[in-house]
Amino acid sequence: MKLTPRKITVPVETRQCQNCGHTYQGKVCNMCGEKVFRDEQLSAGHFLHEIIDFFYHFENKVIRTIKLNFLKPGFITKENLRGVRVPYAKPVQLYLVVAVLFYLVVSKVGVSDYIPSFGDHRYYFLSDYPALRWAKPLDKAVVDGIDSMWQRKGRKIEAAIQTEYSNYINTNTGTLTLKRPTMGDSILVAASDQPVMVYNIMRNTRWTIFHAKVGTLSKSLIFLVLPFFALLFYGMFYRKLNMYGSALILSSHFLVYNLCIYTLYALISIAPMYINPDFAGWVFLPFKWLFYETPLVHVSQLLFGSKFEMLHFIFWMPWLMIAFKRLFNTVWWKNILLSYITCRVFFFLLFGVLKKVLIALTIWSM
Repeated sequence: MKLTPRKITVPVETRQCQNCGHTYQGKVCNMCGEKVFRDEQLSAGHFLHEIIDFFYHFENKVIRTIKLNFLKPGFITKENLRGVRVPYAKPVQLYLVVAVLFYLVVSKVGVSDYIPSFGDHRYYFLSDYPALRWAKPLDKAVVDGIDSMWQRKGRKIEAAIQTEYSNYINTNTGTLTLKRPTMGDSILVAASDQPVMVYNIMRNTRWTIFHAKVGTLSKSLIFLVLPFFALLFYGMFYRKLNMYGSALILSSHFLVYNLCIYTLYALISIAPMYINPDFAGWVFLPFKWLFYETPLVHVSQLLFGSKFEMLHFIFWMPWLMIAFKRLFNTVWWKNILLSYITCRVFFFLLFGVLKKVLIALTIWSM
């Protein structure tokens, strides 16, 4: 008697999703992604396990993505564009994490080109480029407008201080009596000295308010660079980047690299107390000497502008060239040209536009 094996079918339990009501088989709803719920998930041990699991996998993803973004420019972007996303941190998620880390570091160290001081609006203009000298009146109007806002804000603060102190002025002698904040006695301010005193108080108050507000606005408006820079990428590679969202992913990864570079620079800047009085400047000294203290100086000024701008080219251009080659397979001369244009435009957006916008908005909101 010949026995023939029979195919045994294991019954699969059919479930109804608690979220959307869809009937499905397996452990995950194929309509909304809701997982099967078990009573064990309400235990304290499972709750603790989920916390540890989240931070462990999240940290690994972020660190791995940052590392690959440094060592293999354009690789993470290419993986995202072809649909491989699970092993890596999401672009926006990565950008938020790195931005928070960046501002935590620079707020402690006190070194950042993303947080402007009043006076930074007098640098980096359109008219600095030889082909755009015609824009000089526009640049002057921007500077004059910001300076005028600064003066009007000063007069407003000065008037408020004067109003506050008017109650303490002796109408007969014109003298102002102020009590010392840390001592029991008082000081007498002559009528002729009051304008100078009020002006000095106004100036200190204005600086204090400005620096408190500009830091907060800087953390918010740094995200405005992302869509504008993505627009630049999309304009250059619109035939290969099918959608604007693809350019946003590339922009996110480049800005993550840029923020990491600035974070490292901020950390290097605290090294002088241990290594060298001017360690950060000493690191870039060979580049400054080669490009600006040799017969190459005129070519360097034409190609890179100031020394400060040239230092950004050193970090940005290699990353962009490798990323463009990996993503778009551009020929060498086109790759160099597009990387160069990107560096110049990004530098102007960051230091010529964003800083002026930050300063103007800060003064307006004071």
